[in-house]
Amino acid sequence: MPRLVSLSRAAKLVGLSRGALQKKVHNLELMSFEGQVSLDDIQRIFPDAEIEDNHVLEDLERIIEQALKRAHGEKLASLLAPDPYTLAARLQSITKEQAHTHAQVNDLIQLFADIQSQITTLSETSNKPHLFEDLNNRITDSIEKIKLPDTKPSLLFEKDTLLRVIAAQVHIKNTGHEFFIEGNNSILEAGLTSGLSLNYGCSNGNCGKCKARLISGEIKKIKPHDFVFSESDKLQDYFLCCSNTAITDIEIEADEADSEQDIPCQNIATKVKKINKLTDDLLILNLKTPRTKRLRFLAGQSATLTRADLPPLELPIASCPCDDMNLQFHVPKNEDAFSQYIFDKLCNSDSINIEGPSGSFLLDEESNNSVIFIAFDSGFGPIKSLIEQAVTLEHAKLIHLFWMSLSEKPYMHNQCHAWEDALDNFNYTPSSYDKSSMGDVDNKLKLITKEYSDLSGIDFYICGKEYRVKQAQQFLIDNEVNEARIKVQSL
Repeated sequence: MPRLVSLSRAAKLVGLSRGALQKKVHNLELMSFEGQVSLDDIQRIFPDAEIEDNHVLEDLERIIEQALKRAHGEKLASLLAPDPYTLAARLQSITKEQAHTHAQVNDLIQLFADIQSQITTLSETSNKPHLFEDLNNRITDSIEKIKLPDTKPSLLFEKDTLLRVIAAQVHIKNTGHEFFIEGNNSILEAGLTSGLSLNYGCSNGNCGKCKARLISGEIKKIKPHDFVFSESDKLQDYFLCCSNTAITDIEIEADEADSEQDIPCQNIATKVKKINKLTDDLLILNLKTPRTKRLRFLAGQSATLTRADLPPLELPIASCPCDDMNLQFHVPKNEDAFSQYIFDKLCNSDSINIEGPSGSFLLDEESNNSVIFIAFDSGFGPIKSLIEQAVTLEHAKLIHLFWMSLSEKPYMHNQCHAWEDALDNFNYTPSSYDKSSMGDVDNKLKLITKEYSDLSGIDFYICGKEYRVKQAQQFLIDNEVNEARIKVQSL
């Protein structure tokens, strides 16, 4: 009997994006059964997924290690492996599932045997025994097909079984989102790392805002919490995502932010982690929040920096919401007092308060269109946040960044090339422009129409100084792009 797996797990097994498999389902190249696909079909469509037997574990370890490095830097993946109890519980769950499958197959075989016995009895009194003989042969063929094979299962089947031991999958029923939990991460941490906007507050078991309901599967508490559930909540299997991990694949109901209105305004005291001065007029400011009070925000939003003795300064957040303890800002040197203070006086470990988030320059997660980002100079900051979110969510079938800069090379040129090298669906086109020539900027924008003769089916995100943003927006409208598919953010 074929094993059915979710699209997310199938995508991980064959090294593709979930969107790529979803497209094959839409094109009827791959059959879907209530959101799941057959491993046999996956093996048939992607024969190259059949890897050598001695590389199964090695390949899975690489997958998990890369995922952990994205979430935790260069920490050793082995330190974050599931604990023995979790591994044993997952193995026990798979063993029970296998035993149940064996029992079902044996019951079916017995049922067919009983039917064959009845057919034999009927054929003895029939004047057309050849019809019963034909039916009997067909049932015999069916029995042979459903018998559990004595041969070794496919390596893709083995790979899926091993993946289920190493990483549990979470399915959020009310939104349809899915993510994996590697190591001993909490459900909340794994969800945030996967780019989802799960609801939470303190992330320390006190506020209860990350409350969710367990529908199926098994979870384990990994740290105590002070939040007290009502008896009604206990009866309905509510738990805190920040204090539990998944033992087996689970299905839950959990709140997620759908828009900026779902994110509360927060006031957080942060510490300066690092200041990287790129030029005399531009620096990258990295702030770190307390572990128990992190900034919840959506990619593309801004935060306001405050100090008692200075007027506030609003800046776009240049980092991904998946790492909400470490916030990055790309700060141009302007005439305002706060940016001058940052350039001239701010030091590592100094305190800065932040308020926010604010803004609606957000990724349209409901759209399946390809995405083109247009950044002017430090307008790359919020664009970077959106790109990282899109990549984390495997949002678009194609992402193309056009970054126009006054300098010969944009200030994070190497980072963008690294994305292009690592991601099959990411393209990067840098260009420099003449500050005094509007015509030169139009010529650079024509690189887009040279690359894409048809701009329908593409979503555009533009960020930079207001007059540059308006120029790019008008260029797209003149090239028959629907204004509703153009999102802009002026600095």
